[in-house]
Amino acid sequence: MRTTKINRRALLHMGMAGSALAIGSLVPAATSMAQASASGVTGPESTQVGEIYELQAAFHQAKTTQDLDLMMSLWAQEATFTNRSTGTTYHGFDSIKAFWQGSGSFTHHRFSLVPSYKTKIEVHGDQAFLYFECHDVGNFPTGSFGDPSVKTIINDTFLAGTLRNVAGRWLFLDMTAGPSSPLSFDHYYFP
Repeated sequence: MRTTKINRRALLHMGMAGSALAIGSLVPAATSMAQASASGVTGPESTQVGEIYELQAAFHQAKTTQDLDLMMSLWAQEATFTNRSTGTTYHGFDSIKAFWQGSGSFTHHRFSLVPSYKTKIEVHGDQAFLYFECHDVGNFPTGSFGDPSVKTIINDTFLAGTLRNVAGRWLFLDMTAGPSSPLSFDHYYFP
């Protein structure tokens, strides 16, 4: 039998880390339910709204962690994506994947943030409208490297359009992205 000595401080740190992980796993579900309740949506639609908030959260996680597989798991096979900045529309899964693979989020390390209070969700059966904004932070240190005071806003964009519920999962179907600048706490950049 192997034994390990541990001091109180180390035990306290491990307990705090475990507590933080447990609380962190509860926050997304509680946030989704609170946001759905605040929007006046309750019942089966509130579940749909919560699932759409999870889709949006996964989108920002995919960008921040540069997880192309996660990003593409959020798009319907027949999806379209219009980039207002270039006037280009991408049709289908492979075309959209090529866009994301070459985008700044996947070629430069960024931290993608969203002002959640500006998110709009309207559920209509198996389709929904979604609007949210992304504000990407670049030049931030990771781990113990770099100057923690150096951060730069790299990009301000919106993503909006139609979602479809496919086999119980909400997916991006017909989406448009463009600049969300100048920054505004109450202006929406789409439609």
